[in-house]
Amino acid sequence: MERRHKNRTRVSLKSELIARHMRYSGLIENLSEDSLCMSITPPKTPLTIPEGTTFIVKFEGSGGDTHELQCKVRRPCKIAPGKSVSDVGMEIIRRPPEYLEFLKALKK
Repeated sequence: MERRHKNRTRVSLKSELIARHMRYSGLIENLSEDSLCMSITPPKTPLTIPEGTTFIVKFEGSGGDTHELQCKVRRPCKIAPGKSVSDVGMEIIRRPPEYLEFLKALKK
């Protein structure tokens, strides 16, 4: 994985990771214009998220605004029941224009 080039903003935002047949809840811990890192709530069964998996990351900002980012997993992970993972690294591959405004407001 290449080194981070953008400054990340620390946050704690409840989020959902959504794919066709998968839905996981978690917290976004930090984000930038083109990447984010989140922890996933422990599932009931073991879970492996391979590198390259594409998800929609859905979260609500502090003002009640909802954001949906299309992301690709850049750091694969295995999650055992009862243990959360706090470093699921993702590249943002599609974001709405208002996301950048949301990010600017966080940095103020």
